[in-house]
Amino acid sequence: MKRAFIDLLERTEFPLSFRVIFHDGEVYEHKAGRLLDGPSAYHRNNKTGEPAFVLHFKQPGALEDLLRRGSMGFGESYMDGDIDVQGDLQELQHLSEYLGVGGLHPSPLDVVKFYFRIIRTHPTRKRARSNIAHHYDLGNDFYSRWLDERMQYTCAYFNRPGDSLEQAQKQKLDLVCRKLRLQPGETVVEAGCGWGGLGLHMARNYGVRVRSFNISEEQIAYARDQARREGIPENQLEYVLDDYRSIGDEKRTYDKFVSVGMLEHVGLRNYRLFYDLIHKALPNKGLALVHSIGRVWSQKTDPWLEKYIFPGGRIPSHAEMMRPLEQKKRSFFVADMENLRYHYALTLDHWAKRFEENEQWIRKRYGETFVRMFKLYLRGSAAAFRYGGITLIQLLLHKGYINDAPLTRHHFLGIPSPGAATKGKGGSRSRRAPGNGKKTSTSSGASSHSRGGGPRSKAGAR
Repeated sequence: MKRAFIDLLERTEFPLSFRVIFHDGEVYEHKAGRLLDGPSAYHRNNKTGEPAFVLHFKQPGALEDLLRRGSMGFGESYMDGDIDVQGDLQELQHLSEYLGVGGLHPSPLDVVKFYFRIIRTHPTRKRARSNIAHHYDLGNDFYSRWLDERMQYTCAYFNRPGDSLEQAQKQKLDLVCRKLRLQPGETVVEAGCGWGGLGLHMARNYGVRVRSFNISEEQIAYARDQARREGIPENQLEYVLDDYRSIGDEKRTYDKFVSVGMLEHVGLRNYRLFYDLIHKALPNKGLALVHSIGRVWSQKTDPWLEKYIFPGGRIPSHAEMMRPLEQKKRSFFVADMENLRYHYALTLDHWAKRFEENEQWIRKRYGETFVRMFKLYLRGSAAAFRYGGITLIQLLLHKGYINDAPLTRHHFLGIPSPGAATKGKGGSRSRRAPGNGKKTSTSSGASSHSRGGGPRSKAGAR
C-alpha cells in the first residue's frame, strides 16, 4: 500500500516541494523548483528549500483509508487526527488535484452511502430547512469571528489584491447593485439573504424597497436586528422567514430580482422551476442577477463536503446553470455572464486567516474535530478555486427586450462609458478621473462618477 502511494507521488509533476512521513517513520521527499503565480500571501513561492507542507500518516490504517475512500477517507482521518498536516492545507489540496488523475476514488460502499445521503437531503421545502441549519445556524458569534463586518459569506470583489476584506465585500455589493441598475423607489426581491447585508446595502444606499427571503432563523433574526439598528423601516426592508419558492406563490411582481450564493442549494432538478419563479416575479424589462459557484464541467458533489459541510448542496456546471434558461415560451435573455473565480480564492484566504486568528476561541467552543473540519473546508475550497474546475459566475438576466441599456460594461464599475459623455460649456470640462483623485480634461465633458456607485452616481445610461 505504501509502495503504491509512493509510486503515485513519483508520477506527478507537482510544482512544489513536500514531504510525507509514514506511520513507521519512513520519509518520502518530493523536490520541485517551479514558481506559482497569483497575488496572494497564501500562494506559496518557497525559496528557502523547505517543503510547502508535510503530510504525516500517524496511524497504520490512515493511508489505506485515503487510498480506498478518496476524499472521504482523507477528510475523516484528518478530522480524527490520524493524519496531520504541517503547512498550508491549500497546497495539499492542490496536490490532490494531481493525485485525482491517478485514481483516488471513493469505495463502492461510500458511493452507495453517498447516493442514499443525496436522496435524504434533496432540497425539498421540508428538507431545505435542516440542510441550511446544518451549516448556517452554527451561531452568529462563530461567523462574526472571521467574516467581514457586513457578515458577507459569499465571494468578495477585489479592485486590487491588497484590498481589505471589508473593502472587497462592499465592492461586491456595489457591483451587484450597479449591474441591476437600481433606482430609488424600485422594488427588489431577494432569494436567500444570508445575514441580510445585501438587502441592507440596497435599501440604505440605493433607496429601493426590498423583500428578502431566507429559511435560516439565526440569520433572519440577525438581519432584522441590524435593520432596526440602522433605523430602516420594515415597509422599506422586510426580511421574510420563508422558503424562496414562496416568491413564486405570491401574486406580485418586483422591478428587480437578486440571488447571491443560493443556487448551490436549490438542487439540479429545481433549476427550471427557479428560473420560472424569477420570470414570474419580474415585469417586462425586469432585471435579475444570479450569483453562484459553478464548475467548468459537470461533476457530482464531493462526498466529504456533502456530508460534513453542505448537505444537499450541488455546484452546477456552466451548462447546467444555463440550459434551463432555454425556454422559448419564457423570454429570458442573458445580458452578461462574468467569472469571478480568482476573487473567491482571495476571499477564502482572508476567511482562513481570520479563522486561524480565532482558532483558540473556536476550539474551546466547538472542539478540535470541528476546527480541523472547517480548516480543511476553507483551504480545500481555496485550492478548488485556484487549481480545480470551480468558478464563481454572475449571471445578469432580463425579461423581454431591453434596447436602451448601456452599450458597454463600464457602468458595472461605476465609470463613464466612452459614449456616455456630454459636451460641457465651451466644449471642454475638467473632471476627476475615477479612483485617482487627479483632474483630467476632456473635450466631451463627462459627468462625475463614483466607484461607490450609490443611486446618485451617473454611471452610464439609465
